[in-house]
Amino acid sequence: MRLAGINYETIAKQLGYSSRSAVCQDIKRALAKAMKEEQESAEELLKLEVDRLDRLMASVWPAALDGDVKAVEAAERIIKRRCGLLGLDLINRNGSGDGDLVSLLGTLFSELQSRHPGALTQGTPAVEVDAIEVEETRT
Repeated sequence: MRLAGINYETIAKQLGYSSRSAVCQDIKRALAKAMKEEQESAEELLKLEVDRLDRLMASVWPAALDGDVKAVEAAERIIKRRCGLLGLDLINRNGSGDGDLVSLLGTLFSELQSRHPGALTQGTPAVEVDAIEVEETRT
């Protein structure tokens, strides 16, 4: 009903909710659940695709090591695809040896500044990217 543009008050009345805020909370919970399920599905699909790339690499690797040029090219394409899927092609572009989040953010910020000079600094305070501390959490 909300997707159809019906306001919270009307939804509450039509569905017997006690208040507008109860409707809002139910919608938030439903959206959070849907987002979590979508994220889990995306992770499963990514794992499936990476597993497929593993199988392909296993099939061409022996020939690539023996010097078969076509197998080497196929292995290279598989590696590039894996890097694209996992985002590895975005890391360490700035020459940093550690590939941490701050370095990646610094690179992205520099690229934005070079594409849009002045746009990111007008009316905003300067930010030292190197000064940002990132705390890693491990589970």
